Parts: sequence; structure tokens; C-alpha cells
Amino acid sequence: MTTETTTTAAAVADAGAALSRLRSIVERVDDADLHRAHRDGGWTVAQVISHINVCIVLWLGDLQRLRDDPELRFFFREEVGHDATGYPPPTVALALAQLDSTRRSIAHSIPATADDLLARAVEIPDLGTMTVAEWTPLILGHAAGHVDQAVEILTDRDAMPGA
Repeated sequence: MTTETTTTAAAVADAGAALSRLRSIVERVDDADLHRAHRDGGWTVAQVISHINVCIVLWLGDLQRLRDDPELRFFFREEVGHDATGYPPPTVALALAQLDSTRRSIAHSIPATADDLLARAVEIPDLGTMTVAEWTPLILGHAAGHVDQAVEILTDRDAMPGA
């Protein structure tokens, strides 16, 4: 097992645990709580979950683009995590399905990334140039870090289950 593979496996485990944590919280809230933002403004819990989902789907798409195009060395920032807006507000059931789908994608697709692709360097403007193995923990960590944001929103709005 290479260093890149080990690093990626750790990021998959960390992201899976964070998303499991958020899922166990979201299954205990109602639809109205899902649409609460922090009192100071910002995203709702539903928007945070959507962002997590979109980040992972985009990263998987980016990995496939790298597989298909050996010359690709550049991604726009929007291609690693742009929020999806404009559709009807999700329900708790949809949010749970998004979390499950995202966890499954992380668990099955990220580990399937070949070592030659993990070793490939790509640039993300304003962020730098690193290998896919170096970007992957950052992308997964970014998505998993939003779990705390969702918890903070629910806590701030007195909607945290068991609180």
C-alpha cells in the first residue's frame, strides 16, 4: 500500500464517520429544523448537506475527468464544491438519502482510484498544485468539516436533538 493509498483510506474513514455523525443527528430533526440557518445568517442545515453532497459528486466527476483526459492539469474552484440552488426545499428524508449516497460514493469510489491517478498533479487556481492523493483528504475533510457547521446551526436554533 502506497502513502497515497494510506492517506486516501484515512480520509475516507474520517469523512464516513463525520457523515454518519450528521446522519444520526438529522434523522432526529423535523423538516422545519432542516431549513434553519444560524442566527447570524448563512446556510441552512439542508444547504450544508447539499453542499457536502455536491462537493463529493464534483470531486468524483473530477477524478473521472482525470481518468478520461491524461493531459488535464486544471480545475476551476467551482468544480470542487459549488452549492446547488434553485430546487424545492428538501425534506429530512431527502437529506438522509443525500448523506447515505455521499457516504456510499466516498466508500466505494474514492478507494477505487488507481495509484497512477493519485500520483497525478493538478492545479486548482488560488489554492495551488498538488497530487490527487494530496487533494483528496482536503476535499473529503472540507465536506466532513461542514458536519460541525450543521450541528452549530441546529444548536444555535435550539433544534439539536437531545439538547
